[in-house]
Amino acid sequence: MRFPRSRRILRRADFRRVRNRGKSVAGRFLVLGYLADPDLVEPMRVGIITTRKIGGAVVRNRVRRRLRGILQRTGDRVIPGHWLVFVARSSAASATTAQLEKEWKWMLRKASLLRSEPARTESPESPPS
Repeated sequence: MRFPRSRRILRRADFRRVRNRGKSVAGRFLVLGYLADPDLVEPMRVGIITTRKIGGAVVRNRVRRRLRGILQRTGDRVIPGHWLVFVARSSAASATTAQLEKEWKWMLRKASLLRSEPARTESPESPPS
């Protein structure tokens, strides 16, 4: 799942809107702010905040890359019509990708934003000839 510019939250006013009108779920490595928007055309809009408290530019960019990777792998399971804002805590810098992904899924379940697993349809085996 790619995130073109139209699906990203970029303006300060939009980040503030999610913070003031939305709800949040806090974890050990991340804080997830979310806001339902019934008029949203895209499935969701996402913003990522990594402050200097996390570390230098290299560390902040590494955390952002990991979060974007998690979104690409699991973003299609988020219930459509929401604005999501990740705020990385300083402990996110030392977290593994697996730890971040586990917490991301936990926060989505806690916020009731996670769809159930899509049913896998396996092709029936052909009878032996």
